[in-house]
Amino acid sequence: MQIRYRITLVYTLIVTVILVMLCYSIYFFSSQNRTSQFYERLESKAESTADLLWVYGMEPDLVRKINETSPSALDEKALYLYDKDLNLIFDYYDNPSDSSLVEEAILRKALRTNRYFFTIGEKDGVAIHYPYKGQEYIAISVAFDADKTNWLSKLSLILLVSFLFSVSIVIITGYIFSLKLVKSMSNLTYKINEISSAQFSLRLNTGRGKDELQQLAQTINNLLDRLQSSFDTQRRFIDNASHELSTPLASISSQLDVALQKERSTEEYQAVLQSVNDDVKRLVFLVRSLLEIAKISGSAKGIELSEIRIDEVLMRLPGEMKKASSEYEVRMQFGELPENDEAVTIYGNEELLFSALKNIVHNACKFSADKTAIVKLNIVNDKIVITVEDHGPGIAPHEIDRIFQPFYRSADVTSIAPGSGLGLPLANQIIKLYSGQIQLESESGKGTVFTITLNTAATA
Repeated sequence: MQIRYRITLVYTLIVTVILVMLCYSIYFFSSQNRTSQFYERLESKAESTADLLWVYGMEPDLVRKINETSPSALDEKALYLYDKDLNLIFDYYDNPSDSSLVEEAILRKALRTNRYFFTIGEKDGVAIHYPYKGQEYIAISVAFDADKTNWLSKLSLILLVSFLFSVSIVIITGYIFSLKLVKSMSNLTYKINEISSAQFSLRLNTGRGKDELQQLAQTINNLLDRLQSSFDTQRRFIDNASHELSTPLASISSQLDVALQKERSTEEYQAVLQSVNDDVKRLVFLVRSLLEIAKISGSAKGIELSEIRIDEVLMRLPGEMKKASSEYEVRMQFGELPENDEAVTIYGNEELLFSALKNIVHNACKFSADKTAIVKLNIVNDKIVITVEDHGPGIAPHEIDRIFQPFYRSADVTSIAPGSGLGLPLANQIIKLYSGQIQLESESGKGTVFTITLNTAATA
């Protein structure tokens, strides 16, 4: 079933149930009110008849004559008076068949309750307790409410016609409403189908409203913005990766072609092989970096995790930097650390974490004027805070947001030291993998400070 028909059906069912309850309530309370008014008239008739007999001292035959000749709103009425011993004192009835209409059980209930309403067939009646001059009597009035029957029949017809008319209007308006609602959704679907990789910049019209459809359109637009950003990043990554990988391969191929064009001396072959070896090392480094980035993208699933003391990982950095270059120096500065081992322990993969820190420190040493990186460790608000400071050329403000993009290298540092532009992106991916954060502050000509924040094993 199409959604517009389902909306119409559900809307109609809900309103129909409400209308049925409303119509039933009107009919029920109207009937109760009509019955209550009729009982009041019966009670008044019973009391007035008793008053004529005893208060005004009229003869029973005269009272019967008055009831017979005077106009009355009570149809097929019957009047009875009994004493406390249930002896009939007076009776009057329009219909002779009502001569013995009242049963003894009704009289006894009237004596106990002072007022008792009852129904006999299609007639309603009331029996009241009537005391007079120390004596107790029972006055009974019975009649048929013809007006009530006719009035309720007309009311039922009016309610039925109104109900059917209202349901018809509900069905029509519900269908029109569902068409408008589905039309908005159809327009939304059509617009989404227009968006493709070739027209990824298109966005949905959110309008000025604040209903759920506008919120959905805004959410989809936000999703498209994130997807476009991811696609652009992926496209740049693929373009840069293709370029970075093809450059050493082309260099290797051209050098080998030149070397094979003619016989060369041993020294020339060694020079070619050394150059090819350098290109192969660069190619191996690029492939390894790309594989590491691919491995850690997404989540830590499948990576071996364990408890790691962050101070022990940092202590490996000076020796590792010396292996990279004898000029590199790492100065360690540990703040006041708590005695609790858990405060400096994180949960993760030691080699991945060491790789991230090594890349950041290596960058600091490489670009620092004195080839020195200052590494500080502190515990702040139950979090591990590591800062890496250098005295390099710094990073321009407009490049700070792009520094963690793969293969991105600032034009200001390209001439200072070679690189692939993968170290910082790799470090950023690893830190994010463990719900950490990397922030940097930099000022041109004065150096850069990287701040790494990690959760301890107790708070992870």
